[in-house]
Parts: sequence; C-alpha cells; structure tokens
Amino acid sequence: MTDPSTPPPKGRWTQLCLGVLSMILIANLQYAWTLFVDPMDRTHHWGRAGIQLAFSIFVATETWLTPFAGAFVDRLGPLRGPRITVAFGGVLVAIGWILNAYANSLFWLYIGSAITGTGGGAIYATCVGSAVKWFPDRRGLAVGLTAAGFGAGAALTILPISWTIAAYGYE
Repeated sequence: MTDPSTPPPKGRWTQLCLGVLSMILIANLQYAWTLFVDPMDRTHHWGRAGIQLAFSIFVATETWLTPFAGAFVDRLGPLRGPRITVAFGGVLVAIGWILNAYANSLFWLYIGSAITGTGGGAIYATCVGSAVKWFPDRRGLAVGLTAAGFGAGAALTILPISWTIAAYGYE
C-alpha cells in the first residue's frame, strides 16, 4: 500500500499517455501479422509454415526477453530508464521492419522478426512496468489504459495496413 501523505510523481499522466501511445504504435506488430503472410508467400514462395515460424520467433522474443528489459529500466532509474528503453525498443522495431521488408530468404525474415520482437517486448514491458510504478494508487486503471492502448492500436491500424498492402505490396 502507498503512503497517502506521499504526493504522486509529477508528470505521471503525461508518462501514462506516452505509454499508451507507444502501445498503440506497436500493436500492429502482432495483430496485423496475418495480413502479410499471403503476400509474402505469393512473392517468395516460402510456404505458410515457414512464414508463420517468423511470427513464432517474434512472439518468443517479444515475451521471453521482457524480464531483461524490465531489469534494464530498473537499473537506469525511473526517469532515464523508460525513455532509453522505449527509444531503444523503437530503434529495434524500425531495424526489424526494414529487414523484414527487404528479406530475400527465410533466414533474414527470422532475424528481422527476432529483432522486432525484442524491440516490441522492450516497449511493452516498459510501458506496463512504468504504469504500475507511476500509479501505485491506481494500478488497475493505469495498466488497464496501457493494455487498452495495445488493443486500440490494432483497431486503428488493421484497415490502413490492409489498404497499404493492397496498393503498394507488403514491403
């Protein structure tokens, strides 16, 4: 339980809003994946099973490496940790997307998926962890809003991603 005489950290609502925005931005990594499978297969003839393995690699790195991201945030502290970890995660996501767009073999698709999963997991773990730390008096609300950002990101991006793939290709 928190000490009621301790004032909440300044800027925590801004921190929460940035965390929700970050979750919106990474949601399509997971929820839009199926939109890419058939166009990739038509282009490269890798087979659905081979392409889907990339998604499994993404999910494994996104989830299994989050404890390391959380420890990194804790080590850097509450002000620097989230900023650096989310920025680092964003860079990894960008690198992974670029690799996936130019992958000419399953090997490179898998490498891109592992890098993207690592970055997405770092962002996810940091946003949820920060919500809990910055809102000890409203943990449920803060984590719920953060998780809702992940779901909202999927709802907001599925159609534009689908239209973009149809118009310009999956790359």
